[in-house]
Amino acid sequence: MRINATFFSIVFVVLILLEPVYSEVELHGFFRNHGAFRLKEPNDAMMLRNRLRLNSELRGDNIYGYASVDFLNDATAGSQTTLNLRELYLDIYSSWIDFRIGKQQVVWGKADGYFINDIVNPLDLSYFLLQDFDDIRMATTMLNTKLHHGNHSLEILMIPEFKPMKMALTGDWAFQRPDSFNITVPAGEQFVTIPIPMNYQEDILSQNSLRRMEYGFKFNTFLLGTDISLIYLKVREDKPVIEKQLVYNAIGLPSQMNLKPTHPWINFYGMNFSRPVGTFVFRGEGGYYPNRYFDTQDMTKIYDGLLVKKPFLQGMIGVDYQLTGEIDIGVQAIRERILDYDNNLMDDELNSIGSLMLRGRFANETILPLWLTLYNITSESYLSRIAVDWKYSDSFTITTGFDILGGGSDTIFGQFDRNDNVYLKIVYDF
Repeated sequence: MRINATFFSIVFVVLILLEPVYSEVELHGFFRNHGAFRLKEPNDAMMLRNRLRLNSELRGDNIYGYASVDFLNDATAGSQTTLNLRELYLDIYSSWIDFRIGKQQVVWGKADGYFINDIVNPLDLSYFLLQDFDDIRMATTMLNTKLHHGNHSLEILMIPEFKPMKMALTGDWAFQRPDSFNITVPAGEQFVTIPIPMNYQEDILSQNSLRRMEYGFKFNTFLLGTDISLIYLKVREDKPVIEKQLVYNAIGLPSQMNLKPTHPWINFYGMNFSRPVGTFVFRGEGGYYPNRYFDTQDMTKIYDGLLVKKPFLQGMIGVDYQLTGEIDIGVQAIRERILDYDNNLMDDELNSIGSLMLRGRFANETILPLWLTLYNITSESYLSRIAVDWKYSDSFTITTGFDILGGGSDTIFGQFDRNDNVYLKIVYDF
């Protein structure tokens, strides 16, 4: 049985039509103009985006419906205006069980600016991490069931729709992809290294169906003054795992390497916690993959697509503190490790990241500055964002700021080093 967003749209519309006249319908949204300009040569416009978002909410006894659509136009990507159904879901409540059915976002993480347990929804990295986080997460069609009793609750996700991570392959925010792969072959009594051209194939996705449904559980409890969550997910990798296949010429030498995107199934176990202590809030999360796929240079794995499976562990510990009546500070330490490591892997065994976030509230909360920095200690690369919101009125906000990236060209942040930019956002809410 195949199932997709159309099914949920029909359910949503039918239930609205059947809802009694005492239901309330609210319409609201915003218009946002977002311009970003490169600080380095050629000092060009990197984004000239207009976004019109229309939201509608339906409220009734034990029922809530939400729909959100975007009209997008970016002059730097052409003049075409696109329509995107951002979210569409229906909530049904009872005394001990709630349902949310439709296209939705699920946030299961605690980290600022990083994704460890927050992996239910795929990410839109077409502008890397420089979009608003609500726009980075892509809503997915699912059934979210929540059972609650006292301080305990259990969320059950059933996700028949699979979406891959969205990554730019061309343009300013394209992730680096090598054009060739060096391989060592025998030449008489010696060995020589020759470059093999890469052939990147398209990501072909299978049809969504209940037989290939992803699912997950999250148990929440409050114990000894601490919010604790335990997580399990059975999902497919939304970031493509690339299988490599050598193609040989007529004399038996490798002439090309085909690269095929795949999305294998993975198991994920996670835990979150949050505990206030005086004016501090301590929080953390951890995630464990019994088997995750990594690229290897071990040519004995050529028939496995030059991929190996290894256990993978991630963790974050953070603390938030109200520095003054107007300024909050948040600090995080993030650590990732590939277990059972071997030196043929393309990734580092350890990856350490630190972050610092400062938020301010001044002039009766009309001036809202923000400084967020992520620094990768292992690769010595960084992303830093400085922004100031000026709330001119309840419906009109102006935001200006900078995004600064740096590091080596082979690092996650440093590959976008030339994309330092200054930006201006003008938002009108209605």
